[in-house]
Amino acid sequence: MATKYVKARLYKIKLAELQADPNQARKFMDPIALNELTASIQKLGVLTPIQFRQDDQGGLFIVAGHRRVKAAQKAGLTEIAGTFTDGDTRLQGFVENLQREVLLPIDEAEEMDALMKEYSFNQNQLSEALGKPTSSVYETMTLNKLPVDIRDAIRGNPNITKSLLLEAAKEKTESTMRRKFQQLMAKAEKAAQSPLKKEKTSKVRSLITKLDALSGQVNDFPWRECSEDDQHDLANAAAGIRRSTSALLTDMGVSPGEDEPESPPSSNLS
Repeated sequence: MATKYVKARLYKIKLAELQADPNQARKFMDPIALNELTASIQKLGVLTPIQFRQDDQGGLFIVAGHRRVKAAQKAGLTEIAGTFTDGDTRLQGFVENLQREVLLPIDEAEEMDALMKEYSFNQNQLSEALGKPTSSVYETMTLNKLPVDIRDAIRGNPNITKSLLLEAAKEKTESTMRRKFQQLMAKAEKAAQSPLKKEKTSKVRSLITKLDALSGQVNDFPWRECSEDDQHDLANAAAGIRRSTSALLTDMGVSPGEDEPESPPSSNLS
């Protein structure tokens, strides 16, 4: 006989008995974030109970806390604390996800659409139920216009921003959406690489400036006025620089005494 649970009461539930809710809004779990949560659970345990429901056959389904259950399993736990709930559990689970755990924009948009159909909500009623501005709900649901292939690509990349997706979703046809999406992705990838290139170039220019300054200082340095110990340390330091610069010149195809490289590097350092 199935256990009779009391609403809002806390229970210890065997992880093996819990099933993922087929109406769960979250379609993607960031593996890095999941590993971090697993490490936290291994050290501190599950700090916040999950919510679960029971179907007519006695099966137990997660309403809120799918990530906690997954991480607890990875951490080697066999039980988890959970509170029993019933009623509109789909809406409860979605609101809990919105409040506690960031959803991918497309998962949020698709679940809003499903809730509107299931509860016969209009957008005003949905925004009231979710506690979100109507304009925010409308904007998010715009993403449902995106073609399926773009949605699937989004699910595998949690770093794609909502603003980028909205730009593509506002196009009039699926073909122009795809074209706009590819353009925006290429632009975003280029922007992501740009700081790295600038940082690398900046380091090169900084080294060149330092070497130029050092050359002038060495040429004009009155080393004969130094003490014997200082001359010895100066000679060791200069020898170290010579070894490093000789190795660099060899890699660049420049023989000692030459003024220009045989094959100048092709990268533009300016």
